[in-house]
Amino acid sequence: MTGGSGTLIDRFKQEPLVPIGAGATIAAFLYAAHGTYRGNFKQAQWGMRSRVALQGLTVCALVGYGLYNTAESKPVRRENMRDIDWERLASESKAAEEADRLRKEQALAAQAAKAKNVRTVFAPELKDK
Repeated sequence: MTGGSGTLIDRFKQEPLVPIGAGATIAAFLYAAHGTYRGNFKQAQWGMRSRVALQGLTVCALVGYGLYNTAESKPVRRENMRDIDWERLASESKAAEEADRLRKEQALAAQAAKAKNVRTVFAPELKDK
């Protein structure tokens, strides 16, 4: 099985605490399940508590390896990136905002003109003012 950074065995070699922690978590769960099956609730309780602790340690190992690999990763090459023309982006943004403002003003003016020409049976004396 291959992934983004090699085979599964290579990943186990890079991050040995993760599969060990996962195996220990599974073992603690099976220990708790066996205790529950036999009716030994003290064993079941101890197994579930150890499972939670081992699962937390496994997650901490995952996060630790992730942080370590991120800090160790190679910097991104600038030659593959395009330069951003910030002035052009700013002018395009201002032009779009101005066009939107004008469109809203035109819509309000059209709505006001339409409302002015509407006849109503309510308060006809207000229309003449």
